[in-house]
Amino acid sequence: MENDLLKLTKLCELYGLDKKDGFSDTYIDEIKLFKVSSNDQLMPLLYKKGFSFVGQGKKIGYINDIKFEHGSTDYLVITSPQPVECETYILGEQELIGIYVNLDMARLQRVVRKFSKFFNTESRNKEIVFSITCNIKTDVIQQIYLRLITVLEDKSEANMLCDGLLDELYYRILQSNNGAMLEQLCQENSNISKISRVTEYIVHNIEKKISLNDMARLADMSINNFHRLFKQALNDTPIQYIKKIRLYKARQLILYNNMKAVEAAEVVGYENTSQFSREFKRYFGIPPSKIKV
Repeated sequence: MENDLLKLTKLCELYGLDKKDGFSDTYIDEIKLFKVSSNDQLMPLLYKKGFSFVGQGKKIGYINDIKFEHGSTDYLVITSPQPVECETYILGEQELIGIYVNLDMARLQRVVRKFSKFFNTESRNKEIVFSITCNIKTDVIQQIYLRLITVLEDKSEANMLCDGLLDELYYRILQSNNGAMLEQLCQENSNISKISRVTEYIVHNIEKKISLNDMARLADMSINNFHRLFKQALNDTPIQYIKKIRLYKARQLILYNNMKAVEAAEVVGYENTSQFSREFKRYFGIPPSKIKV
């Protein structure tokens, strides 16, 4: 554990997070470094598809009535973009530092094709599950994680070795109890794949009017079946999800792009700025004009 934390602290110095909190790019596009140096009350985050690892400390996430905890002995698998309210708990004097591996669908499909040649996956659970799962960090996955944070210290080693390490990470997660989720993401007609396709469309077309009919048609499902499976996977109705994504995106634009609330509202698809301000305040607790980094 101590070796793990020393490596993460060195990475913060290397990637410019030693004197600030937040996310930073690394030598590898798929991997982000993050740091939080103080206990945070509920903070809104938008998780992308991927895997999250922390070295020390704990995050508690809330999605309506669902709660999950994430610490150094486990890792998260996220199969759809997911708005989450998070609390951060710092243990001792060490900051919470970790890495986030963005899910590369091309890599996942390549690994799954190989995986399916050697393992019979027909008996695995095909039921749709919640889009975020917390998984025990086995010894073998811990070793991959340690090797990843080690090679990220050097640009040439990162570029030479990370590709193989990421393939191995995907393979080991496919072997886990929740590996079936990743397999189904690669199956065009699976329910998880269909719901994920809709969430990705929403995230990338948030400025458009998207109806329930549009979403069900994109998923190739009846409206009732789509609504039920969407709620099962994301613990939000499709309309609630769209509203959350709009508000999260607007918040990011105001905070990090110095955009005025009126402009941000328009960018994310609100036609009525008064409605935007009301919903923003209701969800985040403060009006858009009062938020700051």
